[in-house]
Amino acid sequence: MVEATSVFIFSKAFRRLIGMLLVVSGSIAGWQMYTTPLWSWWPLVLILSFWIAGVLFFFPRDQQKIKWLGLSSLSGVMLGLGFPPSGLTWLVFFAWIPLWLMEEGIFQRYKKIKRGEVFLFSFHAFVLWNVIATFWVMNTAFFAGIVANFFNAAIMGGVMVLIHVVKRRLNLKFSGLVFISIWISFEYVHHFWDISWPWLTHGNALSEYPWAIQWYEYTGAFGGSLWVILVNVASYTLYVHRKKISVIHIAQLAAVIILPLLTSWWIGSHTFESNQKPVGITIVQPNYEPHYEKFTVPESQQAKRIAALTFAHVDSNTEYLVFPETTFDGIRLNTFRQNPAINLCQSLVDSFSNLRLISGIASYRTLTKDALEGASYRVYVNDQGDSTYWDIQNAAMQLTSGESDYAIYFKSKLVPGPEMFPFRHLLFFLAPLVDKLGGTLEGHTKQKTRDVFSGGALKVAPVICYESIYGAYTGGYVRNGATALFIVTNDGWWDDTPGHIQHLKLGTLRAIEHRRPIARSANTGISCFIDIKGKILQPTAYGETTAIKGQLIPETRITLYTRWGDLIAKCSVFLAAIFILVFIFSHAKRFMLRGA
Repeated sequence: MVEATSVFIFSKAFRRLIGMLLVVSGSIAGWQMYTTPLWSWWPLVLILSFWIAGVLFFFPRDQQKIKWLGLSSLSGVMLGLGFPPSGLTWLVFFAWIPLWLMEEGIFQRYKKIKRGEVFLFSFHAFVLWNVIATFWVMNTAFFAGIVANFFNAAIMGGVMVLIHVVKRRLNLKFSGLVFISIWISFEYVHHFWDISWPWLTHGNALSEYPWAIQWYEYTGAFGGSLWVILVNVASYTLYVHRKKISVIHIAQLAAVIILPLLTSWWIGSHTFESNQKPVGITIVQPNYEPHYEKFTVPESQQAKRIAALTFAHVDSNTEYLVFPETTFDGIRLNTFRQNPAINLCQSLVDSFSNLRLISGIASYRTLTKDALEGASYRVYVNDQGDSTYWDIQNAAMQLTSGESDYAIYFKSKLVPGPEMFPFRHLLFFLAPLVDKLGGTLEGHTKQKTRDVFSGGALKVAPVICYESIYGAYTGGYVRNGATALFIVTNDGWWDDTPGHIQHLKLGTLRAIEHRRPIARSANTGISCFIDIKGKILQPTAYGETTAIKGQLIPETRITLYTRWGDLIAKCSVFLAAIFILVFIFSHAKRFMLRGA
C-alpha cells in the first residue's frame, strides 16, 4: 500500500495535476495583483506557485536526484519559516542538515566535485528561503523584487559551491569549520558591497527571541549566526553517527544549545537601565499609505493631521517629538528656513518650551562646482548653456523650540536600486531600466560620519529606515556619543506583510548590541519604544493613525560590541581566506605536477 502510494505521488500524471493546480493558483494571484492596488501576500502565492510548478515540470527521474530535491526543498522551507514572525524560528537551528545531506549524497555518488548539481539543488533551496522570508520586497517594485530574491539566491548558491569545492578538495576532518568561516564571511561581505542585503543574516532570525540573545552586546548578530550554524553542525554530527551515538555527541549538542541560553539569562538578569532622569517623548504615526497617498495627498492636509496628533499627545513634560521618514518632501536645503513646511514645524515646536522635533525629510540642494566632492550630483544645462548642479538626500532634521539653528543628517546606508545604483560605473548601460524602476544613476548623497543630534537631554542617533539593520554601522552613532537611537522609517511600502514586523525586530537587535533605548516612528507599520533589552513597548498597529507618549532613559555605557564591532565576522573572513589560499595553492601544485 505504501509503495503504491509512493509510485502514485511520483507519477507523471500526479505531477501534471499538481502542476496545473499550481499554475491556476499562480494565475489567480497574478489577476489579484493586476486588479487590486495593494498586493499583500499575493506575490508569495504567485512566485511559489509558478516556481514549484516549474520544478515539477523538470522533475528528475533518478531516485537519488528526487531525494536530493526533497532534501533541498526541506532546507529551503525550514530556512524561510525560520525567519520572523512565523513563530518557527527554532527551525533555523536544524535547517541546514538536509542541504548538507544533499551535498554529501552528491559527492558520495560521483566520488568527485560536482559544481553544477550542488549549485542547482542549492539554488532551489535558497529560492524557497528568499521568497518565503522576503517576498514582500516585490510589493515595492515587482520586477526589482523578483530580481532581488532570485539574484540573492544565486549568490547563496555560488557560496555553497565554493564551500563544496574547498572542503572536498582539502578533505579536512573538520569540514564544518569551512562552512562556518565561508558562510559567515558571505554574510559579512553582504553588509558592505553595492548590492548589500544582509536581511537574511542568520543572527537576525533570532530577533524573535531577544531573551535568548542578550549576549549580542558582546558578539553582535554574527554571534547569533555562529550559534545557529554550530547547533546545525552538532545536530548533523549526531544524525550522521545515529547508529553509534556517543555520550560525547549528545553532550556537544546539549552544550551548544544550553550554554548560550544560560549566558543570555545571566546577562539579562544583571542588565539594568541607568539612573539618569527619564526623558519624555511623543512619537507620531500619521499613517499615509506610501504607494497612493503619501506622495499625492496635499502636504497641507498631511500637516493638519500631524499637527492634530501632536497637540493631542504633547505636554509640558515632552522634550522630544518624533516624526517618520520623509514626513516632508521636496525640502530645499539652500532655502531651508523659507520652506512653508519647515516654518509650520518650527511654529509647532515653538508652541512648547524645551521641545525638539526629530523628523525625516526628503531634501535636495543646488551646489557650486567647489562643493561637488562627495556628492552624488546631477547636472542641468539650460538653453543658454549654463550648468546647474544639484543632489538629493533622504535626510533627518532636528528643530529646537525658540532656536533658529537646526541639524541635518543624510541617510548613508542606501537601498540598492531606489537610492543607489549598484556598480554604476560598470553597469552604466542599465541606467534607463533603473530609472524606469524608480531609481537613478546618480543615487542619493550620503555622508562619511554618523552625526548625533545634541543640545537636549538626549544625544540622538537619527537612524533612517534601512540603516537600522546594520549593527556595527549603528555603533558609529554610539561611539560619537549617542545616548538613544531614534529610528524613523516608512514601512508601508511592503503592505501589511511580515516585512514591517521583521524590520521592527531587527531594530531590537541594535538596542541589545549597544544597550541604547529606541524611539521608533513609522509613517505606517509599527511605531513603539524599545528598551535596552530589546523589549518592545507600546507598539502601534499597522494602518493605525495615532501617536504614543513614553519615556527613554539616556544611556552612556559602551558595550564590547560597540567598541570592537563584528569580531566574529572578521575572524571568519581571516579563516576563510586561509582555507581558500590553501585550496588555491594545492590546486596550483596539482596542476603543475600534472604538467610535469
